[in-house]
Amino acid sequence: MLRLTVISQNVREVVLKVDGSLGGADVNILEQEGGYHLQGGGKLVLDLEDARFIDQTGLALLRQWSGEQLELRGGSSFVQTLLKAYGLI
Repeated sequence: MLRLTVISQNVREVVLKVDGSLGGADVNILEQEGGYHLQGGGKLVLDLEDARFIDQTGLALLRQWSGEQLELRGGSSFVQTLLKAYGLI
């Protein structure tokens, strides 16, 4: 199960806390919510401190979004290893 919480928001950036597993059908939740904020032209910051797992679908979405508008923060050593392996951090 995935839960997203807006931690902070201003005209320049939105910080979303990702809680749970980012995988399977739950990736659609992040795609909709994150996509909405990215369309505004600001930066999307994902706080991954409470993300337990990211599957191939989730990693593909993060890779698609990677660039100046996306910042990934935190995450367990497991999540950090995945992100590094996919060139996301």
